Amino acid sequence: MIRRMSDFRVEPDQIDLPRGAFCKARRHYVRWRGRTVLGLSANPFRAYLFPVYTPAGLALTEEAPIDHPHHQSVWVGADHVDCLLPYGEGQIEVANYNFYVQETFQGRAAGRMIVRAIDWDELAERHLRVVQDIEWRGPAEWGAPEGRVVAYESRAIDVQPGDLAHVIDVRSRLRPGACDLQIGPTRHAYFGIRLVEPLRPDGDAELVDSEGRRGLAAIDGSGGDWIHIGGQLTRDHQAGLACFPYPHRGGATWGVHPWGTIDVNPLRHEPCVLTVGQHAEYGIRLVAHDGPLAATQVTEFHRDFCAAPVGDWNDLPEPL
Repeated sequence: MIRRMSDFRVEPDQIDLPRGAFCKARRHYVRWRGRTVLGLSANPFRAYLFPVYTPAGLALTEEAPIDHPHHQSVWVGADHVDCLLPYGEGQIEVANYNFYVQETFQGRAAGRMIVRAIDWDELAERHLRVVQDIEWRGPAEWGAPEGRVVAYESRAIDVQPGDLAHVIDVRSRLRPGACDLQIGPTRHAYFGIRLVEPLRPDGDAELVDSEGRRGLAAIDGSGGDWIHIGGQLTRDHQAGLACFPYPHRGGATWGVHPWGTIDVNPLRHEPCVLTVGQHAEYGIRLVAHDGPLAATQVTEFHRDFCAAPVGDWNDLPEPL
């Protein structure tokens, strides 16, 4: 149920098309007091956040860049998703999918993430929660012409706008479809962030983490409480993005790449194995800010994150 709101608006993108034509992708804009904070986008393969703005209205992320068109701003995805299909007593076959690239990748069929339902509610003057029910569905195949439902996801996006920074939480609860799952280990999971060109860490942008490490070589493959990148977006405007992973078993590993991608990956070294009825939960917080932000200020944002989590995992509904 979508409730009445005062300060927030969630509005579909309006595109005039010829009669009989329709859009292959959808986008809703989240606006707070007339300012656009972010977009909720969905194409035939993925649901993701684009654009992601600072309070001054500068976009920090890129959608479908030419070198990696499957890097779509802020997204959820995973490669090496194995559906364990029983066919006899104690025997299984393994169906291999990727929910990362939008075509067959290293022999693994491309899956699709389909938004089946969306709801939003204004929880406070500066707090909107959007919940999406998403199917992870495989391609058409023999015996499953509509594609096999591999997993169900409930995704909560909490938006808390501000004057210095917008704070955005993305939480994902994933459970198997009709069969058990194994995801990973894989270098392509679970949260991805593709930054705009001025924030590429192989340029003039500054990349630092909570342990004081700086630059690609020192941070890639490591972990920590937070990661931050900032730089000169325009001639007269600095901005940046901080990311905090939600705590979970095993911790998360940073993957940072010179072309401007940050991965927050809890599945790099250990798989996630889910039997039917179980679920996994992963989350990140993003701080999209204007101006420079010192490490001490990022630490303050992280302290607030630890002291006042946005919600209990139990506030997420089970997917349809």
